Amino acid sequence: MPGTARDCVEHGLVPVLNDPGQIAEWRALARELGRALPAALQVDTGMSRMGLAQADLDRLRQDPAWLQGVDLQLVMSHLACADAPAHPLNEHQRLRFDELRALFPGVPASLANSSGVFLGGAWHFDLLRPGCALYGINPQPDQANPLAQAVSLAARVVQLRTVAAGDIVGYGARYVASGERRIATIAIGYADGWLRALSGHSRAFVDGVAVPFAGTVSMDSITLDVTGIDADRIAPGRTVDLLCAQQTVDDVAGQAGTIGYEVLTRLGSRFYRRYLGN
Repeated sequence: MPGTARDCVEHGLVPVLNDPGQIAEWRALARELGRALPAALQVDTGMSRMGLAQADLDRLRQDPAWLQGVDLQLVMSHLACADAPAHPLNEHQRLRFDELRALFPGVPASLANSSGVFLGGAWHFDLLRPGCALYGINPQPDQANPLAQAVSLAARVVQLRTVAAGDIVGYGARYVASGERRIATIAIGYADGWLRALSGHSRAFVDGVAVPFAGTVSMDSITLDVTGIDADRIAPGRTVDLLCAQQTVDDVAGQAGTIGYEVLTRLGSRFYRRYLGN
């Protein structure tokens, strides 16, 4: 943000410069400190979101000293449609990036996000930037997922009850029992980031057996129809699985009408996290 260049230096941060104003501020601070300052430069190749547009580059390059004081460590851009491999914008952006990075000979280049990694070597350049792929989200949704899911999610049962035919469960009376049903309430809801849009469209798993959501996803709880599940497998204190081998992040995203990125980034600070590895 304007006025924060000195903060980057004080905290050892390398900024990605996106517009002429940021470049001017970084140059001015370098001049004041009497030394070159490291930075990356982002160019826009067709996404029209962040990065220097062609007009910016043309205007800046008229000044031979436009990068004076900038220790340029990376030139980068970002792909708009990499998750759709056949989209013509992928090749257009690659060619455009090739043209623009030629203005910065010897500087490492980066274009590929998670999906861009799987477009092929022509998009790889010097540095790859995988994000969702690190968690196993499918980088090319129209094809088989080559990745293993790295995230699982479980929630604890807090109550069990039996309801009779005609009884409603949850807000809005969206679930009406068709007969005697066994209902489990689990301690997770939209305040944790588990989308309310999953109401009536999703499920959990008890020892690998699917149990459907019964009613609306609430702020702090979800009700499940666990009719037929043996009593020794479902009880207060036991956990059920929401992300597991039987239900991937992409599965949940499809049920909610969104993408896997949103499912994972919504998982909030109320979860206990356990990290597995060496």
